[in-house]
Amino acid sequence: MSESTESVARQYIEAVGRRDLAPLDALFDEGMEARFAGSPSDKQEWTEALRRLLPILVRNDIREVFSNGSRACVVYDFVTDTSAGAIPCVELVSVVDGRITEVELILDRVAFAPVREELGRRTAQQ
Repeated sequence: MSESTESVARQYIEAVGRRDLAPLDALFDEGMEARFAGSPSDKQEWTEALRRLLPILVRNDIREVFSNGSRACVVYDFVTDTSAGAIPCVELVSVVDGRITEVELILDRVAFAPVREELGRRTAQQ
């Protein structure tokens, strides 16, 4: 029997919050599609985008998880070490046979701007 939609969605957000992307390979379906601001990403692109965020990520604080059938909604704070601090996020996650097939990230891009700026500075210093 496969794990619940809510459990799989929670495992994903918690793994990223621990800065441990290794479990994502098993959690993400090979054909998964992620969307942020209308732009689609495949499994590899999404995982790499998450990897680029790790230098500023402190943790993810899950506030609530709702599920209905194969869809889950995870509401959490993306806690950073930047001047932005904690950024409220919502991810809509679809799960089929225990694997994530779709992710849509929703956040306030203005609140996220200091994170992008800091990542740019840190990347330039390397």
